[in-house]
Amino acid sequence: MQSKSVWEQSSNKTKSATVSDLFQLSPLHRFGRYFWVESGVNHMMSPTKCDEIYRLRHKVYCEKMGYEPVNNTGIETDDFDTRAHHVAITHQKLGDVIGCTRVVNCYHQDDLLPMEVLAQNQLLDSDYHPEKFGRDNICEISRLAVDQEFKQNLHQETSEQEQKLYPYIALHLYYTSLKLAAESNRPHVYLLSESKLIRSMRLVGINIIPIGDYVAHKGLRKPCYINAQEFIDNLPRKFMPMSQNEYSRNPLTAAPRTLSVVNA
Repeated sequence: MQSKSVWEQSSNKTKSATVSDLFQLSPLHRFGRYFWVESGVNHMMSPTKCDEIYRLRHKVYCEKMGYEPVNNTGIETDDFDTRAHHVAITHQKLGDVIGCTRVVNCYHQDDLLPMEVLAQNQLLDSDYHPEKFGRDNICEISRLAVDQEFKQNLHQETSEQEQKLYPYIALHLYYTSLKLAAESNRPHVYLLSESKLIRSMRLVGINIIPIGDYVAHKGLRKPCYINAQEFIDNLPRKFMPMSQNEYSRNPLTAAPRTLSVVNA
């Protein structure tokens, strides 16, 4: 019988546990034995790592999903990557990036988020509209990709302990991206999300708020908002073990910023 996904598992068993206890009870305390998590990766500081990320995206988005055309370079990239910080999860034994996502930032007043380009007409005039906040305080999570076939490249049978960690890869990418956004003083986070993902995020305690109508982009997706600082300050129980890890690396130093709001 197949176990429930990490999105569906109840946390009732650990309601009275401390963060340290949760770390020991969770399979995530073994995550660092098999994976490295890197955040803040960009094309200027880490061009080689970015190339690995783009190749994974080509494999998933172009070759497997058909969302983008296959190309001879074997990489999938766009103009938003030049102002993005990436998150990468690398399998230690293989040395391959097997999961990635990116956080797209705005550095100038005329910089737009991908969502603003793709779903401008679908955005509702709400308190969460990107124009309600300063450009230096918003960002967007996009291009999440996980290689579902990486375990086939392992030349020996993997342990049950390692296999139990596979469902946590996507969850860890979202956690690390939100943490990166909060540390970069860009707490107002946007993403285009399928209804299934919205439900799944709410199940694990992420307060994701739809802020517009459906847009046709790699399927039907809704523009959504998450307050990353609120998420970190009130970390859901499911994510507490991730905050105790010693296997994450972030080369960025968060520079102090003043949060700014644009008056309507």
